[in-house]
Amino acid sequence: MSFQISGVIRVQAEAYQALEMIAARQIRPVRLDNLKKRSTRFKKNALEICDGVLDLLSDAFGVCGSELRNSVRGTKEIARIRQIGMYVAHTMFSMPMTTVALGFGRDRSTVMYACHQIENLRDDEEFDQIVLSFERIVATAFAMQRRAK
Repeated sequence: MSFQISGVIRVQAEAYQALEMIAARQIRPVRLDNLKKRSTRFKKNALEICDGVLDLLSDAFGVCGSELRNSVRGTKEIARIRQIGMYVAHTMFSMPMTTVALGFGRDRSTVMYACHQIENLRDDEEFDQIVLSFERIVATAFAMQRRAK
């Protein structure tokens, strides 16, 4: 027996409602507490990753971490460095843009714009090498962190 859920599920709450509806139709209980715990744990880990990426950006590009974390856009250079960080967090860790936005204190549309900008700029060989170097730094730093645990 197949049930269809009308519309597109956009937020986590809608997904939970859909699961509850399916369970009710099949006359069996649904346990969402485990899903909610996993979701909370994932967000916490994702926020820690974003914080680590911001620290690495600060060190790699020689800028103040508070400038990168500031809610104000800042200079063009600071904004571009932050865009690189958002792009790397999204692509390397397969983080949803909404989660990256939360970790960087920005809006999801800002992360989307940043990812598009960096993708377009990577056509330039020199810029691509900068991003590749930073990706290697991030990969090494997080690999070392995993080994330390």
